[in-house]
Order: sequence, then C-alpha cells, then structure tokens
Amino acid sequence: MPARMLLQTQTRPSVSTLSGEGDQRLGAVSLLACALFLVALVAYNFVDIDLWHQMALIRESLSVGHLLKTDIYAYTPTIHPWIDHEWGAGAIAYFGARWLGSRAIIFLKYGTALGTALGCFFCARSRGTNVRVFTLCAPLSFFLLYLGFFSTIRAQAYSFLFTSILLWLLKLDKGGSRLWIIPWLLAFPLWVNLHAGFAVAIVLVGLHAVEQALRGEPWRHLLWLLFVMPVDVLINPYGTDYFGYLRRALFMARPYSPEWNSILTLGNLWIALFGLAIAVAAYAVFSAGWRQTSGLLVLVGTAFAGALHRKMLPFFAIAWLCYVPSYLQLTKAGKWWLDFSERRHGFLSIAWAAFAAVCVFAALRQKPWEVVVPQPLYPVGPVKYLEEHQFAGNLMVPFRLGAYVSWKLYPAVKVSLDSRYEVAYPDPVVRAVFDFYAARPSWRSTLLDTPTDAVLVPIDAKVRAELAETNWHRVYSDREFVLYARPGLSLPVEDWSRDSFQGVFP
Repeated sequence: MPARMLLQTQTRPSVSTLSGEGDQRLGAVSLLACALFLVALVAYNFVDIDLWHQMALIRESLSVGHLLKTDIYAYTPTIHPWIDHEWGAGAIAYFGARWLGSRAIIFLKYGTALGTALGCFFCARSRGTNVRVFTLCAPLSFFLLYLGFFSTIRAQAYSFLFTSILLWLLKLDKGGSRLWIIPWLLAFPLWVNLHAGFAVAIVLVGLHAVEQALRGEPWRHLLWLLFVMPVDVLINPYGTDYFGYLRRALFMARPYSPEWNSILTLGNLWIALFGLAIAVAAYAVFSAGWRQTSGLLVLVGTAFAGALHRKMLPFFAIAWLCYVPSYLQLTKAGKWWLDFSERRHGFLSIAWAAFAAVCVFAALRQKPWEVVVPQPLYPVGPVKYLEEHQFAGNLMVPFRLGAYVSWKLYPAVKVSLDSRYEVAYPDPVVRAVFDFYAARPSWRSTLLDTPTDAVLVPIDAKVRAELAETNWHRVYSDREFVLYARPGLSLPVEDWSRDSFQGVFP
C-alpha cells in the first residue's frame, strides 16, 4: 500500500468515532436547548403575592427579637398560634433581597427551576435513560412544570427541587444503596422549614415502599424511614403546634383559591398536554410491562394529585420526567427514536440549536434579569396615595392584595385579609371578605361589623357600584382601583387615572 494511502487510512476517523462524537454533540445541544426552553417559559419575573408576607414576617420578627406566632397585620380575627410553614423561605428571600436586591430573587427562581430539571436528569440517567430520549420528553414536562415557576420564587419551588432529589435517591435505594438515608434525614428538616410540601415526601416514600413490597424487593428498611421523617417534623420553631396546622391545612377545602381547583379549570391547552403526558406514559407502561416500569405507583399517585389539584401538577411533571423516558426507551417508538436520532444526529443537532436560539430570543424579550411589581396585579397607585397622605387605620382589601399592602404600609395600616389563607385566617373571615367584594347580601354587615376605615376596590369588583350608593365617599381613583373612606374620615379627593404605575422590589 502506498505510504500516502496508508497515512490517510491511519488518520481518517472511523464511522463509530464520528457517530460517538455526533451523539455527544447532539446530547449536549439538546440538553442546552431544553434548559433554555425552561428559562424562556419562566423568564417573566413578577413578584409572587406570597413573597410579601413571607418577607414581612421576617422583618417584624427581627424587630421584636423572635419569630412571631401571633398575627400583627390584620384587624379581623386570626388563628392563634400563627404557624407560618413558609417562614424559612421568607428568611431566604428577605436576607437575599436585603443583601443583593432583586438579583437574589432571580437567582433563587432560576436556581430552583434548573436544579429541579437537573434532579430529574440525574434520576432518569440513573435509570439508564439515553440523553436523546430524555430531551425528547423534557419540553412536555417543563411546560407542565411551568405552573410552579411562573412568578418569582415561590416557597413551593423548594418542594419541587427536593422532590426531584428524592426520586433520584429512591432509584439509588432500589439499586441496593442505603448510604443516602442518613444524609436525607439530615436535610429533611430544611425542607420542613421551607414549605409544607414536605408532606409529599412522606407519601412518595410510602408509595415506593408499597411498590417494593409488591415486586418482592427489599422494603422493610423504608418503614424506619417513614417513622423518622415525621419525627423530623418536630425540628421547627413551632414544636408540636405544627402538627395542628398540618391537620387543618391538609384536609381543609379551599374554594377561594383557584390553584387548588382541578386541572379542568386550566383551559384546553393544559388539559390536552396533561392528557398527552398520560397517554405517553400509558403507552410506555403497557408496551414495556409492569416489571420494567419501576416507580409506577409514584407516577400514578402524582398524576391523580395533579388532576385533582392543579397546584400539584408540577409534582406529576417531575415524576413523569424521572420515570417515563426510561419506560419509553424500551418501546418500539423509543427504539425507533434512538435509531433515527443516531442516523440523523447532524440534522437534529442543527434543529435543537435553532430551537435554542428561538428560546434565547423569547427569554430576552421578557427581560429575565428584571423583577417587576406591576399594577393592576398590585395596588401600586393606591398604596402610594395612602403613604403620601400618611393614612393610618384599617384597610379592607381583597385576598390577593393584602400582603403587598402590609409590606409597604405596616404598622400604620392593618388589612382585612391577605394570601396566607389557612395559615392565619378562620374560614368565616375569608368567606366574608370574598362575599363583600362579590356584593353578596351580607356585604353591608361585613363592612359595618368590622372597624374598617377605608376600602380598596378593584375597578371590576361588584361591590364598587354598591359602595357608590352609600355614605362612604370615594377619595382616590385610577384606571384599576378606587379607594372609599368611611364617613368622618378626611382624605383629599384625587384622580390619578392619567398615571401609569410600576412598583419596586423590595
């Protein structure tokens, strides 16, 4: 063989080498594109309504030298003791905002969202899932996960992150490892003090134990875990009182909180995507068989919870992405995709890169580096008016607006209600305030039976027309809100309808 031909033969990459390099490139590009898709979905950063009362709790607790257990923000009856299951999330948000400003909130949001996705990736990979199958499934899961990250950081985001980690650890447990148990029990109290979603962990471990028993695999060691985790709940600043809160929170009805409604209230697109996720999972399970689809009880349990309460939908999205890609990989469709993506890795790499570019463009349009406090989501104008005129008294507010008012105007102003719901308010108080703004027959008694000095009314609230017929006088108006003052309360009448409002954080 001529020397030139021999040299070419020795230096030309083999077909297998090219395929391996292409597969790695395709995996890297598709993972990056999926991460950017998640970022684009959650790129708009308006401040979550609960963040205000979480930070306010820490601010006032620091001023008195201990964590508050009696409500100080409302002039209506409240629950005692006040057990705030999100106090740890509030501490992180408060100190982060105090030291780093809004950048801390942005970091926490994207950190928990991408961390949750990373936990799902590790879990799926530990189950033998090929990256190409994982990235094929990820966009559908991320769209369902979006509900947990559509605003700035919410306390439940920590629950999503911990859940993805737990499902990964349960896969290690199925593989025979027990080294994860002690570190998990040491970390679990952190979750307990961040968000009450830790209760999901106990249910998931229980479902895992039942499935292990049904499959004839080791499960008795999990009984010890199921005993110690509830004991870990005692590691909180409220002691045994926390269990009283849990009993109320886990079983109470929430008719005034839309996020606790069923998935049927989300609209046709969400229903269709949820149905698609269920259909893909069902196809994969029936094709691969029960023995090849470990984690099925967790998947079914989270699917049921997500269908019943749309707030639980992100937990299903996490379980789906952890488990279903490994099921799908065993099916004819999964094998076809692996073969197709191996043969067409160049084309697919370009397609994923184009998708990534679109996601970057979509994210940048939403200014993901900004935290916004928009009106009409918040009563920025009315709060500014009350602050300028040094109003001090009791302000009737709708459910969603109270925490913002407290953060901005406490201690001069106390509110009728805020978004703490089961944490701070008895059911009759919540119902009375909702009935007031809906102008139901009892609305007058709600106003007269409480020591209300002023009423903040969204422009579309039914009670607005009713108040106009009383001796309460309108003192402020803009394009989204009006303020009514009680008889005898002197406040200047001002019309700010020509102004636009944008609040600041914090």
